[in-house]
Amino acid sequence: MTVVPGVRPRMRTTLTEPPYRWVEEGVWGPFRARLELRFAPTAGGACTVAADFAVRGPGLGWVLTAAARPAVAADLRRAARLVARG
Repeated sequence: MTVVPGVRPRMRTTLTEPPYRWVEEGVWGPFRARLELRFAPTAGGACTVAADFAVRGPGLGWVLTAAARPAVAADLRRAARLVARG
C-alpha cells in the first residue's frame, strides 16, 4: 500500500466479476474514492489491466484525484511485479 501523508481512506471491495473486473470504493471525510480495474486476456496467458480512479467531493475532488494518481499507479506497478514473479 502506498502511503500519502495525512490521507487514509477506508477502501473496500464493492464489486468483483472474476476474471474481468474489480472495484474498490472508499471514504475519507467528505470525499469518496473509486478504483476500477478491468482485465483483458492477451496472448500467452497474460492480461492487460485498465485502471480508472477518481475522487469525488466538495470542490477539491479533482485535485485529490490528480494528487493520488502517482500513488495509485505505483501501487499497480508493484502489484504487477509481484504477480509476474508468481
